[in-house]
Amino acid sequence: MSDYPKRIQIIYALILSLLLLFVFLQITIGWKIIGAVLATVIATGLLWKMQRYRKVVVKSTKNVQFLDEKLELLPARQRYRLPILLVTGNAAKDFFPENLSLADSNILISSEAVWIYVDEFSHLPIVYDSLVAKWPDMLGRVGIFLALNPEVEEKKGLFIAKLQAFRQSWVDTCRIAKYQMPVYVSTHVGLNDLIYDENNPLPVHWFQSEKHKLYVLDHSLSPIDNWVNDIKIPHHERERRLRLRPFLQETQEWIEDVILKTLSDNKQPIAKCIPTGIAIYPINKTMVNGNLVQKLWEDATSLSLPKTHNIQEGITPPDPLVKFMPIAYPFSPIITMILGLIIITSLFVMGGMGASYWNNVKFIEQIQNDINDYHSIPMDNYDNKKIALDILQNDKTMLNQYYTKGEPIRLGMGLYRGLQLVEPLNNAMRDYVSKPIVTPQPIVVVPKPLPPIRLDSMALFESGQSSLKAGSEKTLINALIEIRKQIKANPQTGWLIIITGHTDSVGDDTKNLHLSFNRAMSVRDWILKNSDIPEACFAIQGHGAKEPLVDNSTPENRAKNRRVEINLVPQTSNCILVNEN
Repeated sequence: MSDYPKRIQIIYALILSLLLLFVFLQITIGWKIIGAVLATVIATGLLWKMQRYRKVVVKSTKNVQFLDEKLELLPARQRYRLPILLVTGNAAKDFFPENLSLADSNILISSEAVWIYVDEFSHLPIVYDSLVAKWPDMLGRVGIFLALNPEVEEKKGLFIAKLQAFRQSWVDTCRIAKYQMPVYVSTHVGLNDLIYDENNPLPVHWFQSEKHKLYVLDHSLSPIDNWVNDIKIPHHERERRLRLRPFLQETQEWIEDVILKTLSDNKQPIAKCIPTGIAIYPINKTMVNGNLVQKLWEDATSLSLPKTHNIQEGITPPDPLVKFMPIAYPFSPIITMILGLIIITSLFVMGGMGASYWNNVKFIEQIQNDINDYHSIPMDNYDNKKIALDILQNDKTMLNQYYTKGEPIRLGMGLYRGLQLVEPLNNAMRDYVSKPIVTPQPIVVVPKPLPPIRLDSMALFESGQSSLKAGSEKTLINALIEIRKQIKANPQTGWLIIITGHTDSVGDDTKNLHLSFNRAMSVRDWILKNSDIPEACFAIQGHGAKEPLVDNSTPENRAKNRRVEINLVPQTSNCILVNEN
């Protein structure tokens, strides 16, 4: 089968593995490099192994390249419907003429099938892979034909070992094909003397064994008893058929006891090989003395069956046996590749979500630890408290960036929960008291908390909106003037400007929370744009309807609750504005 779908899958898996390593997994750079090298080595090894296998395929299937030339001689409709039989076994070569070209002596096209000679069992997976790679239309139409001549085998144990080797090669071929390939078995026994007659030779027939019964492999699949007792044949021919029948029946029993039992033996830890069809051919070209069949006849009759006639004619393939070979419909290489890519992508998504979940857990733990460390420091430990506050401000700036520009991929995948940390951070920073400024004066005056600057939301925003509406500049300019006025009234004190959005109780609580936060952010952004106050001086928060000024029972009260409040919290040496000339 063509390698490019698997190559694409390997390269795709390598890319996703590197993406998972360098984007999602929060590990040290050393482990990332080790993981990347390991993934690259594995992918390179798999690609090299496939390239090496492809070279073996090319060397082992030279005769396959001639199949295209022979198939072109057939009509297109017949060319794409004929089953393909890979013929192997010690009698496989008897089907193919000798002393011809490589193509003609290894490929035979009959009326019902294309027969391809495979010299060794181990080459079956390679030849199949080469066939389907060159002609994808053959996918599902390839079977295996095992041709056996027990008269060239002297030791039963060695013969059984060969059958086991064939069974393993069949399993390997099915694994590549992704379906259970049909297997046909033919056994050639030398009953030449019973058939051959110089004056009136007996016609040679293929015989089929099915459900412990024998049939003549003709168009009607006649039972052997009907064939023997045919009243239309001469008397002398009926006698020869009678003599032939017990040998065929004995051969059938031997096939079931030795060949079929070995192919379906439960002791082997591989799939059973159940033949789709079994045939017997009653003549043979070659034999050795003391072979398995001779021993079978001697055990059954105490006599050896002579075979004085050596028949060298070619064997006609048993077309009726394979005419209705089952056709499989496995997935095409493209569909298999797509399914593989889907599985790889699913594994990547699962790994990415797992890594994102873990990253979010560690991210939340980090900020919670920063808040806990801040609270654990006594308020009079001003230096360490200020360091902890700076850490919280950095966390707040990072959360604001994630909110406005989007969270990083390693925290994404729909699992980001950073917004829920904004309010705990603001609450922690609100309690901060800056270190008193040491002056020559005996009494240090700590400014009192300044009254909040309240802005009516209806003067700034349309209903349900967070974008500033036209005409809101006047209100904002007045607020900016008031902020500067309060700051200049205490020039030696630093200030944290907390902008808080509030809504009434109408509508969904979660939406009101987001709306109040976004309105506070819009006010902050306008002040940043139109003043020289740095961004670090601000903290924004949204309380929704949690902190109403009055109850929300009347429209007038709800209007009062829809507001944006600006609070200036004193902080020593923080956000001290330079006096303007």
